[in-house]
Amino acid sequence: MKFTSTDNIEVDRQDQQKINSFSRLNLQYHELIRLNQARKDELTRLSDGKDEMELMEDDEKIPYRFGDSFIRVNVEKARSLIDEQVTNIKKQFEEDTKKIEETLKQMNNLKAKLYAKFGSQINLDDE
Repeated sequence: MKFTSTDNIEVDRQDQQKINSFSRLNLQYHELIRLNQARKDELTRLSDGKDEMELMEDDEKIPYRFGDSFIRVNVEKARSLIDEQVTNIKKQFEEDTKKIEETLKQMNNLKAKLYAKFGSQINLDDE
């Protein structure tokens, strides 16, 4: 059966729940993408900072950011703190990448079911 724009398909409670679930998953997907992009930017910034420290003496004191404040630490300590930060950010990035894949899989499943019922009367694609 082909659907045209004049066909009226009733949206029952289960359909509405699927649409709502898709919407929530779509929001979650885009938030995870945004967070991972921010993490990539942070990794680049940390790498650049670590490269700049290569020109400094190990016992030289530099300001290091902890939350909203700065403390003075020697370059060697700053390098180890940056390495620790990089490890944590990479771990979070990998975890969120897995979540992105799972979310996308769920979205595609719901999308297939909704398009099968509603055809061109529903648009679930990003613009």
